[in-house]
Amino acid sequence: MKRKHYLGTLLFTLLAAACSSPYGLEGEEGAAGAGADGMGGYGDGATYGSNTSYGRGNAGTADYYNDPQYGRNVTGGPQAADKDRIIYFAYDSSTIDSRSEAVIREHAAYLRAHPQANVVLEGHTDERGTREYNISLGERRGYSVKEYFAAQGVAPQQMRVLSYGEERPAAYGSSEEDYAKNRRVVIMY
Repeated sequence: MKRKHYLGTLLFTLLAAACSSPYGLEGEEGAAGAGADGMGGYGDGATYGSNTSYGRGNAGTADYYNDPQYGRNVTGGPQAADKDRIIYFAYDSSTIDSRSEAVIREHAAYLRAHPQANVVLEGHTDERGTREYNISLGERRGYSVKEYFAAQGVAPQQMRVLSYGEERPAAYGSSEEDYAKNRRVVIMY
């Protein structure tokens, strides 16, 4: 009887340990790349830094927003509005347009000023195409943004690419407007 109790306790402990996250991330994202829906992301496999949720709340970020050289309406950094964290793409493309270049430059300025800050570049696609193709396209989009960041002087260790393909849509529907909202890279701190 004691043996069954011991085995049951051991099994429960092992299962509980297997369900915990070693990353210490908060919020519904769970471990980097594992969304609330349980679908894992695909990326470059780089180790992702600190025990904060995508770097939100990092010490030293407030001075960026109070520094007059950056102005009042900052679009880069972890405090940027959601609309200023998203890079949109044309259908079946990983080419960055001029409006998106301006957004990336703002984030690059923040990252250069804060070398301890990290970003995850989450690539997304619309639902058209196979799952495998969309994972690949989302990854190409993420690397396209990463290359632009690198050209702006951001250190490679500050960036990580992750592709969700079509698995985490921003808009549900089959209109061209919905598809356009889903073809994106989200810059997460």
